[in-house]
Amino acid sequence: MSSVVFETVSPIGDTDVSALPVSSMDSAVGYYAHVLGFTVMSMNERSAVLRRDSVEIGIAENDTDPEQASCYFGVSDVEALRAEYDAARISPSAMRVDEYNGKRFRVFFVREPYGVCFCFGQELQA
Repeated sequence: MSSVVFETVSPIGDTDVSALPVSSMDSAVGYYAHVLGFTVMSMNERSAVLRRDSVEIGIAENDTDPEQASCYFGVSDVEALRAEYDAARISPSAMRVDEYNGKRFRVFFVREPYGVCFCFGQELQA
């Protein structure tokens, strides 16, 4: 079990984090639960609500192109999460520092098999 806490989720662009697009509910729920560490809170044939720590997201079979969807997760330990995902062989990007709203963040990216791009990050303290 991971010790990394998911603290926040934010859309990137016009992505709806309560309905992240997927092409197949069954395989997507498995990926989000077993690989990304989310718990299924509720699910039906076309959508699911997932939670990890205080972060809640939704996935849905809808008309949105998964390749155009992205979101940011603020986490308690971005280095540990990257190592965890690297060990799980989900190919996280290299770590880098980005600036947003005058703040600096250590971030890495993962594209899930259905197309959605995730940015995981942690604010750097001055």
